[in-house]
Amino acid sequence: MGRDRGGRSLEYIETEVLVIGGGAAGARAAREASRRGLETALVLKGKFQRCGNTIMAPGAIAAAGSWGRENDSRRLHTEDTIAGGAELNDRRLVKIMTEKAPEEILEMERIGALWQREDDGVSYSLKSGGGHSYPRSPYLEDRTGRELMRALAGELQKRDVLIAEDVFITRLIKKSGRIVGAAGLDRERGTPVVFSSRSVILAAGGAGNLYKNTSNTNDITGDSYALAFEAGAELIDMEFVQFFPMGFLFPRSLRGALAALPYYSHLYNSEKERFLKNYDPERMELSTRDVVSRAMFKEVQKGRGTPRGGVWCDMSHKKPGFIAKEQPALYSTYQEIGFDPEEDLLEVAPTCHFFMGGVKVGTDWSTSLPGLYAAGEVVGGMHGANRLSQNALAELLVSGAEGGKAAARFARENRRAGISGEEEAQKVRDKVGRLLGPAESETSAAPRRPREFRAELREIMWEKAGVFRTESSLEKARSRAAKMLAGIFSRQRMAGDFPGENRDLITALENEFLLKTGLCVAEAALHREESRGAHYRDDYPERDDQNWFKNILLTSAERAEDDKTALDLAAIPVPGSDLDEKKGDKS
Repeated sequence: MGRDRGGRSLEYIETEVLVIGGGAAGARAAREASRRGLETALVLKGKFQRCGNTIMAPGAIAAAGSWGRENDSRRLHTEDTIAGGAELNDRRLVKIMTEKAPEEILEMERIGALWQREDDGVSYSLKSGGGHSYPRSPYLEDRTGRELMRALAGELQKRDVLIAEDVFITRLIKKSGRIVGAAGLDRERGTPVVFSSRSVILAAGGAGNLYKNTSNTNDITGDSYALAFEAGAELIDMEFVQFFPMGFLFPRSLRGALAALPYYSHLYNSEKERFLKNYDPERMELSTRDVVSRAMFKEVQKGRGTPRGGVWCDMSHKKPGFIAKEQPALYSTYQEIGFDPEEDLLEVAPTCHFFMGGVKVGTDWSTSLPGLYAAGEVVGGMHGANRLSQNALAELLVSGAEGGKAAARFARENRRAGISGEEEAQKVRDKVGRLLGPAESETSAAPRRPREFRAELREIMWEKAGVFRTESSLEKARSRAAKMLAGIFSRQRMAGDFPGENRDLITALENEFLLKTGLCVAEAALHREESRGAHYRDDYPERDDQNWFKNILLTSAERAEDDKTALDLAAIPVPGSDLDEKKGDKS
């Protein structure tokens, strides 16, 4: 692995496979590439095992293995996933995930991950989840994500994977139509970092911070979507954004964070009615997340909400000590805020949780750009219009493994392209210079600190492109986001002029990614004139299979260089469906 620090002005790193993102998908991909003998680098904008959403994942890993019920099967897991996704899932990806998820459970255990056991000390404890026919999902207390990262971190250390921390990637490097590396900023030193590689895997998560309330960590800002979009890769299903029903409303410091899990909870309105019987009487709280979130909003709209605009979550029906045993981390939080789940009611409300849309991939997790692969929440198409609970961690592992294999194969078969480290570094410096320099007078609006700029965007997306949408609200979201993006340099004011350790600068760079992601969400949501899964249009409240059994594809448009908002949109047959097979699969 080549490294040329070149003083403080530039760091240039050569590797064979570059993975962008340090959660479970990225770590799994890096492990897979490195075990095939490829020099592998993992780059992330925070500290390894301390940033990203995986470490926050409390749930389980959906996998229909030999440990499940007699009538359960991988085929049934596939059917559950497609039904939960309102039929828009890429069936090819779903089948690969359900087939390989059980193998990943065993593989993670082999490298050191621990799973919860029954009293016999042998059988896996299994969780059920909304939309799943049977309990099929292994887990460890409420720290399954952390356990995955612990096991994978040990593997990366053994395999001598280069982990580049605190590097914010600002652009992919493209040469002759192929992705050949990436460039970004060392957050501590404030200097450019350029990676030259034979293949690149995007695995930097979703874009939860596009919305006012989110369960995501602060660093999840649509990086991979924007990087792929800017480079010319195809995005799919960007209108589908999942809101987890049970987020904290109070205290303010926890607002949006996951407050409870559906399989332990009963939800009540202010009239002490377990209201989900009116929306999904069979599954109740274990209905799909889109159904539960909409039901909660409707109860509040009808005047049956809590004082802070949510509903009541009750866990008192569980046996004494159950919550403390099954959810020790969350129980510790309860103790800190003075909440007793055996006695008290908790105010909860939906919170932005997951993006079903993302980068369109083939069955080897390759994108439309040679040399570029994607894994984890970055990928669009797997979950259709709504993700089932517990499928996220299954997808992370399977897509990481499969994407890592394919990226390694591509790296073996293709020579490194020559790139100019100094030229790429200068592009990073130029963007940073524009943000750190005097505010440009492109608009009459006074420049604001980046965090204030972001707060405006998050409020707009929450109100205009959130759980309920209309043509009017989406047009307002699109128009406002486009204006903000056009003024990305003129309307943000930095607190300092040194790029190193400058939180304002990183926030400003992230804001550009969030705005581009928000435009894609609003544009796709405007185009889909029906309601399906997590996408609900008040002006088109019904599902319309005749006209909308199709996916929406987005690509950046080749227009004026200074037009940051240009995109092209098309509707395509659902990959792997009967309509797609009749047309011929060209993915």
